[in-house]
Amino acid sequence: MFSGLGLRNYCAHFLRGVLALTAAISLLPGTTSRAEDIAGISAAHLQAANELFVPAEYGEIVYQKNGHCPQQIFIIGQSHRSALTGQAGSDTVKVQAEIYRIGEWLIREKNVGLLLPEGFFQRTPNENVSLAEAARETIRLDNQTLEAELSDTRRFVNADMLLNTSYNIPLGQVEDEQLYRDIRHLLREARQENSLSVLSRLDGLQDERTAAMLQNIPEVVEEAFQTGRIDNRRAMFTIGLAHVGEIINILQHGSLRLPPAKSDLAEGEMSETTLKLLDQGYGVTVIIPRTLAENKQILRLAKLETE
Repeated sequence: MFSGLGLRNYCAHFLRGVLALTAAISLLPGTTSRAEDIAGISAAHLQAANELFVPAEYGEIVYQKNGHCPQQIFIIGQSHRSALTGQAGSDTVKVQAEIYRIGEWLIREKNVGLLLPEGFFQRTPNENVSLAEAARETIRLDNQTLEAELSDTRRFVNADMLLNTSYNIPLGQVEDEQLYRDIRHLLREARQENSLSVLSRLDGLQDERTAAMLQNIPEVVEEAFQTGRIDNRRAMFTIGLAHVGEIINILQHGSLRLPPAKSDLAEGEMSETTLKLLDQGYGVTVIIPRTLAENKQILRLAKLETE
């Protein structure tokens, strides 16, 4: 499966229908800015950061940790087609085009060699293809062609899929399939029963899913490196913007709070574990596309803007 729709966005759409909410995104509380950690949209910080990482016309950095490390994960906040109708919103194509340009720039300028899309499940990986045999023959897309591809309603297509095709960049699965299935099951149950009690369980499960994806990244990158699919430990992870607040929160604390699979803890208690990305010396940069960065309403709802 490679839907790219984003289950947290799916939950947000359905919850708005039940509760008649107008909010587009719901996230955990935002974060504060530090010299090494860039959180919240601060013009001075982001201008300086963009000179190092991302051209300003494509997007903005909203958080950075350990930017000096040779092994890096670039997290790009996504805007998806509607999870309920499959239709693009007024800015979806533009945002997807910016995501494509951010990814293209990271591949060409930062030697990023692996793409980790939310919602991707790898069924038949071709691990026998060496880096030399899979020499990258790029297909450059001009803006008109890019937007036409992303606007095509005859098939599902997004920036991740075009980057995979145009740059022959390998894909890696960080999605926890069981959590993904559990959330979809709960959504179907909530819609059938019109149950707010079911919906109330989804947010915690989504946080668990976000944490699981983050924890899976180092192993997936290392496997791709050891098998010769990539020549460095640099990857980009695309995920719905509704996850970004929780990701930044985890990165700032450097640890995860997860329900243990087997434990004597009382119901509702959580166990805490360290974040593998930081333990293993990765740097992390969180980027949002330019169109989203300029939408003050979305940024306020996402708690990614400082007043």
